[in-house]
Amino acid sequence: MVTCRKVLHKAPVLFPVLVFAGIQSLAAIEPERDFSGQWVLDPAISNTQALIEPLERTLAITQQEGSIQCSASFNGTSVSWSYALNHEETRYRLGEESRSSVVKWEGPALLVNTLVSGPQGYTVMDRWSLSRDRSRLSITRQIVRAGTQNEGTLVFRREGQPATLVSSNTPALSRPAPPAAPAEITVAAGTHIPLTLRNGVDTKYSHEGDRVYLDTAYPITIGGRVVIPPGSSVNATITTSKAAGTVKGKGELFIRFDSLTLPNGVTRDFRSRLASADSSTTGKVDPREGKVTGERDKADTARSTAEGAGIGTGIGTLAGAAAGSPLKGAGIGAAAGAAAGLASVLIKHKPDAKIPAGSTVEMVLDRDLHYLPTELKF
Repeated sequence: MVTCRKVLHKAPVLFPVLVFAGIQSLAAIEPERDFSGQWVLDPAISNTQALIEPLERTLAITQQEGSIQCSASFNGTSVSWSYALNHEETRYRLGEESRSSVVKWEGPALLVNTLVSGPQGYTVMDRWSLSRDRSRLSITRQIVRAGTQNEGTLVFRREGQPATLVSSNTPALSRPAPPAAPAEITVAAGTHIPLTLRNGVDTKYSHEGDRVYLDTAYPITIGGRVVIPPGSSVNATITTSKAAGTVKGKGELFIRFDSLTLPNGVTRDFRSRLASADSSTTGKVDPREGKVTGERDKADTARSTAEGAGIGTGIGTLAGAAAGSPLKGAGIGAAAGAAAGLASVLIKHKPDAKIPAGSTVEMVLDRDLHYLPTELKF
């Protein structure tokens, strides 16, 4: 009887604890950070003249603690994708474009940085925020391409909410004047920055997600003032590494530059591409996509193949002599030796892409880097 009383006494204590833990899990998403819902673009209060089409006309968002699932209609074309809320990169396609996004929180706002590759490469920087009554979702968008930067705002209303009406008898919706910019120094988007590679990378041993560490090789000056001194640190990530596989397959290496840290610790984030590399690099750099593709050394291959054929001829001659027919053996030896030599060369000289440590490479900024004078004290 004593044992039964103990069991009955403990059971009621566990139940409220489990219920409380469940309530905590459900309340993990803060309301001002919860963008879930069906959203419709409100053109009357949006500013999209400078933005690139296609634009989202409707936006369906389902948000969980670790991810955001999105589905949008772009001029009648529906596309679905997701954002990981743990700083991991997510990828999806929109028409001919391949998009790679990373998100992070800035208070109640969500910052979405997207690197776009396709017929034209560019960068999209979005800032999502909700109105106080959570009836409006605003996406402030910056698009950086070919050294230019365009800005605009998409304002969405919740589905079922009335659209904003602009009467001809009322003055046009006035937009607040932008605040006066503080005195700052800007390194413009499109600036080429030479870097020295600390750790070598190649398609044979490097893998997707590996970190790459570099230093600026030369000072970057603005108006006679050093803004980025040599020795500043740049962190990069290998986003794709494909080793050369078949006879015709070429290795491919994609490197994304993520951040630059000045010697005093001031850091700026970006999503920049590889623009060029010095002659020590094995492969061809495509500055439009920021990738290195391996190329076979045809001269060495031809020479090694010929040497292999000669060795094969000698072996075949000896084998033929032993069989009593040296001429026949020589013919067999030449063919077999050439084939063996060719096979060994193709195995040995696969067109892997490689950038050795100490190489000088060049990145091109995808956005402006802004610094206050007080941040440039080295």
